[in-house]
Amino acid sequence: MRITSLYSAQFREWGADRFKYPIWADIRPGNPVMISSSKKDYIVEYRPTSIRMVRVSSFNAPITIEAIEEVALGEDLEAIASSVRKFCGVKANGYLNATCVVYPERRVVRQVAIDAPKGKETEFVFNFLHGQIENAPHELAAHCLSPQTGKEVDPREFGRKEVLICGVPHPDIHELQQSMLGHAIYPKRLELGTVGMLGAVQDALKWKDSKLPALLLELDERSANAVIIGAKGIEISRRIDTGSRDIAESLKLELNLKDEEAAVRLLSSKDFDFSTISRKIIRKLLRELQSSIGYYEVQTGQSVNWIHAASRSIQMDWLEGSIGGFLNLEPLKYEVREWLESVGVSFASDELSEMVDSSWLGLLSSLCTFENEEVAAA
Repeated sequence: MRITSLYSAQFREWGADRFKYPIWADIRPGNPVMISSSKKDYIVEYRPTSIRMVRVSSFNAPITIEAIEEVALGEDLEAIASSVRKFCGVKANGYLNATCVVYPERRVVRQVAIDAPKGKETEFVFNFLHGQIENAPHELAAHCLSPQTGKEVDPREFGRKEVLICGVPHPDIHELQQSMLGHAIYPKRLELGTVGMLGAVQDALKWKDSKLPALLLELDERSANAVIIGAKGIEISRRIDTGSRDIAESLKLELNLKDEEAAVRLLSSKDFDFSTISRKIIRKLLRELQSSIGYYEVQTGQSVNWIHAASRSIQMDWLEGSIGGFLNLEPLKYEVREWLESVGVSFASDELSEMVDSSWLGLLSSLCTFENEEVAAA
């Protein structure tokens, strides 16, 4: 069974043409685009403050990571595009053709039980997505996966079972494509980094031979994804209505800063010591996480041991350590190079491997295929 970022490369819909989208609708005939002719493959990850790019020997194991580059995001699109073109070796009007790992703010990756009358399962999926995505347009791209294996499932054959629903509004996909084109990147496919990270965390726990699950936390501007995942798959997945902007507002009030933007800049600082105030400014988030962990531990009798946290809108390097300390969770640390080798991915040099740490998990997971056995239903 395959469990990779987006699991089969693109969102799918079931029996409703209105949900299908032409992924390259913004590239029109008569407007020529020069694509990199390189026989190498590329992965690009969009992060809060940068674009990370990796050149690989192929997308099929054994895979060798041959080059790595990180380009800071800013207002100078030409400078960013120039750096991208230099990395992949295309001309001034060329585009890097790459698999792109993205984290749209309004993405939904949620585990639910499809409890709907026969024939209404697809309607249930899209009604759920519309309920989860604020101001959701009519058009949504959706995908259903098994929480245990990451294998694609048809909701019509999965009624009253737990299923992982993934969805993104089409306008958000179009907006991402436009941004990439401005950065001289022509995406060959889009992958949800969140989904790939779930597979990577699950496989890393198996690789570490950990019997205890981990908390995967992704913080967006106005919400957070909190997932408890073990070596056998996803246990709990929920949305928390607290995001980085809420933390910034708390910091603004706590330090009497002049505006929220000043708080945002401070949150991403690598020099400021948050140890004395972090509990105050993430109080609401901690309360929700404690509730989720407590519920899981009462239901299963098993403790959550690890944490992997990432902020998708504001880079907050201190967040994982603070939450882990307050909730008595250990950072999910492991030797990235050794773990990648276990799934058929290696580095061309020691220098390249030293550039990568656990924060690269979303990007690296798009290179991996994780084999997971089906878990028998209880």
